[in-house]
Amino acid sequence: MIGERLNKIRKEKGITQKNLAEIIGVDKSAVSLYERDWNDPSDEIKVRIAQYLQISLDYLLGVIDQPVSYVRQNAFLDVLGHMSNEEQEMLSEFCGYILFRREKSGT
Repeated sequence: MIGERLNKIRKEKGITQKNLAEIIGVDKSAVSLYERDWNDPSDEIKVRIAQYLQISLDYLLGVIDQPVSYVRQNAFLDVLGHMSNEEQEMLSEFCGYILFRREKSGT
């Protein structure tokens, strides 16, 4: 599972096996073996891969099917930082509405 996903994301991002290997601190041949599922990267290397490719470990390991960001909270804050004050206020009101509905329904 790791190999298929690693290969797919690496190619989508236009990164060569050599470049990825240099970034995560392994030989190019190691990346090739990971992508063929002939070798399993250590947990430390899995974390480096996820960080560099900006994908969650859950996605890399096959727990979830969507390649969500490695740093989910920061991604939300990045979006928030690009909103106008008016948009932030609208979002705040919407969040308040969601909480109100949750309380009203008892969940």
